[in-house]
Amino acid sequence: MASYGSETPEKELRQWLEANVQETGCAFKYALVGGSIFHFFKGLYRSPNGARLIGAWHAMGVNAPRVAGKFGAWFALSTAVDIALGYARQKDDLWNPIASTTIPTVLLCMHRGRAATLGFASLAAGLTVAMELSIPIGRRYIAELDDKKCRHGRCGK
Repeated sequence: MASYGSETPEKELRQWLEANVQETGCAFKYALVGGSIFHFFKGLYRSPNGARLIGAWHAMGVNAPRVAGKFGAWFALSTAVDIALGYARQKDDLWNPIASTTIPTVLLCMHRGRAATLGFASLAAGLTVAMELSIPIGRRYIAELDDKKCRHGRCGK
């Protein structure tokens, strides 16, 4: 999202919608697979001895779509906030992803009360900051490893 306002408004809206739908669909798919695996084993563990597979299958079928729907809603709102902040601020810096994970978390957790909302928002902001800071550190570490390999004659150049 580096070029804000460079195209027609209709084209920008279309690109925004495509990005939002694509990210929401990916989040839904990943959460559906992960939720299915998690709830299958949870149902397998909690079911009685004679009906473990049936209980696991039932737990997976009941809970996995719920988890996937929650992740899809959160990602749709997160993408919308990220793109709206990008257009409003005309910048693509570290504050956009931090705000775009914290604001949807607050909006979707408000029904739990102030303490839970504050806790989840702090967790979302903290994890986003850690993730955003770890990416450049990881790239620098990989670049240093590549540089060491080239100094020892193992880079293939």
